[in-house]
Amino acid sequence: MPQTTVTGRDTSAAAFAALGNEGRRRLNERLYASLRHAHQRGTRDMSRRELRDYHHQQTGEWLELSSVASTVNALLAAGKLEEGEVRMCSLSSRQREITPVRCKAHQARLD
Repeated sequence: MPQTTVTGRDTSAAAFAALGNEGRRRLNERLYASLRHAHQRGTRDMSRRELRDYHHQQTGEWLELSSVASTVNALLAAGKLEEGEVRMCSLSSRQREITPVRCKAHQARLD
Protein backbone atom coordinates (compact mmCIF):
# COMPACT_ATOMS: atom_id res chain seq x y z
CA MET A 1 0.00 0.00 0.00
CA PRO A 2 1.55 3.38 -1.00
CA GLN A 3 2.12 5.95 1.73
CA THR A 4 0.30 9.25 1.49
CA THR A 5 2.08 12.36 2.69
CA VAL A 6 -0.14 14.74 4.64
CA THR A 7 1.10 18.30 5.03
CA GLY A 8 0.15 21.02 7.47
CA ARG A 9 -1.62 22.75 4.60
CA ASP A 10 -3.78 19.64 4.09
CA THR A 11 -4.77 19.46 7.75
CA SER A 12 -5.46 23.21 7.92
CA ALA A 13 -7.67 23.02 4.84
CA ALA A 14 -9.50 20.03 6.28
CA ALA A 15 -10.04 21.84 9.59
CA PHE A 16 -11.34 24.94 7.78
CA ALA A 17 -13.68 22.83 5.67
CA ALA A 18 -14.95 21.11 8.82
CA LEU A 19 -16.19 24.45 10.17
CA GLY A 20 -19.22 24.26 7.90
CA ASN A 21 -21.16 27.23 6.62
CA GLU A 22 -22.29 28.50 10.01
CA GLY A 23 -18.79 28.27 11.49
CA ARG A 24 -17.30 30.11 8.52
CA ARG A 25 -19.99 32.80 8.76
CA ARG A 26 -19.18 33.38 12.43
CA LEU A 27 -15.45 33.45 11.66
CA ASN A 28 -16.11 36.03 8.91
CA GLU A 29 -17.99 38.18 11.43
CA ARG A 30 -15.30 37.90 14.12
CA LEU A 31 -12.41 38.79 11.81
CA TYR A 32 -14.36 41.62 10.17
CA ALA A 33 -15.14 43.00 13.65
CA SER A 34 -11.45 42.85 14.60
CA LEU A 35 -10.44 44.69 11.44
CA ARG A 36 -13.10 47.37 12.05
CA HIS A 37 -11.88 47.70 15.64
CA ALA A 38 -8.33 48.26 14.38
CA HIS A 39 -9.59 50.88 11.90
CA GLN A 40 -11.36 52.72 14.71
CA ARG A 41 -8.02 52.90 16.52
CA GLY A 42 -6.20 54.36 13.55
CA THR A 43 -4.88 51.32 11.69
CA ARG A 44 -5.31 51.94 7.97
CA ASP A 45 -4.94 48.40 6.68
CA MET A 46 -3.57 45.01 7.74
CA SER A 47 -1.89 42.00 6.27
CA ARG A 48 -3.48 38.66 7.00
CA ARG A 49 -0.74 37.95 9.56
CA GLU A 50 -1.21 41.35 11.21
CA LEU A 51 -4.96 40.71 11.38
CA ARG A 52 -4.43 37.27 12.92
CA ASP A 53 -2.13 38.69 15.59
CA TYR A 54 -4.39 41.68 16.30
CA HIS A 55 -7.44 39.42 16.59
CA HIS A 56 -5.54 37.18 19.02
CA GLN A 57 -4.41 40.18 21.07
CA GLN A 58 -7.96 41.56 21.29
CA THR A 59 -9.93 38.35 21.80
CA GLY A 60 -7.50 35.67 22.96
CA GLU A 61 -8.67 33.46 20.07
CA TRP A 62 -5.76 31.91 18.16
CA LEU A 63 -6.44 31.19 14.49
CA GLU A 64 -4.31 29.41 11.92
CA LEU A 65 -2.99 31.79 9.30
CA SER A 66 -4.58 29.66 6.58
CA SER A 67 -8.02 30.13 8.18
CA VAL A 68 -7.47 33.88 8.37
CA ALA A 69 -6.32 33.98 4.73
CA SER A 70 -9.31 31.93 3.56
CA THR A 71 -11.69 34.13 5.52
CA VAL A 72 -10.13 37.35 4.21
CA ASN A 73 -10.32 36.00 0.65
CA ALA A 74 -14.02 35.20 1.15
CA LEU A 75 -14.67 38.70 2.55
CA LEU A 76 -12.83 40.22 -0.44
CA ALA A 77 -14.94 38.13 -2.83
CA ALA A 78 -18.12 39.22 -1.01
CA GLY A 79 -17.13 42.88 -1.40
CA LYS A 80 -16.85 43.55 2.33
CA LEU A 81 -13.09 44.21 2.21
CA GLU A 82 -10.85 45.87 -0.33
CA GLU A 83 -7.14 45.64 -0.97
CA GLY A 84 -4.83 48.46 0.07
CA GLU A 85 -1.57 49.65 -1.43
CA VAL A 86 1.26 47.11 -1.61
CA ARG A 87 3.72 47.63 1.25
CA MET A 88 6.28 45.76 3.31
CA CYS A 89 4.90 43.39 5.96
CA SER A 90 5.53 44.68 9.48
CA LEU A 91 5.65 41.15 10.95
CA SER A 92 7.59 39.08 8.43
CA SER A 93 11.16 38.23 9.37
CA ARG A 94 11.93 38.35 5.65
CA GLN A 95 11.49 41.64 3.87
CA ARG A 96 8.46 40.88 1.76
CA GLU A 97 5.80 42.91 0.06
CA ILE A 98 2.20 42.21 0.92
CA THR A 99 -1.16 43.49 -0.24
CA PRO A 100 -3.01 44.48 2.93
CA VAL A 101 -6.78 44.67 3.29
CA ARG A 102 -9.17 47.14 4.84
CA CYS A 103 -12.90 47.40 5.39
CA LYS A 104 -14.69 49.09 2.53
CA ALA A 105 -15.66 52.63 3.36
CA HIS A 106 -19.40 53.10 3.60
CA GLN A 107 -20.80 56.24 2.07
CA ALA A 108 -22.95 58.29 4.38
CA ARG A 109 -26.58 58.29 3.34
CA LEU A 110 -27.60 61.22 1.20
CA ASP A 111 -30.89 62.85 2.07
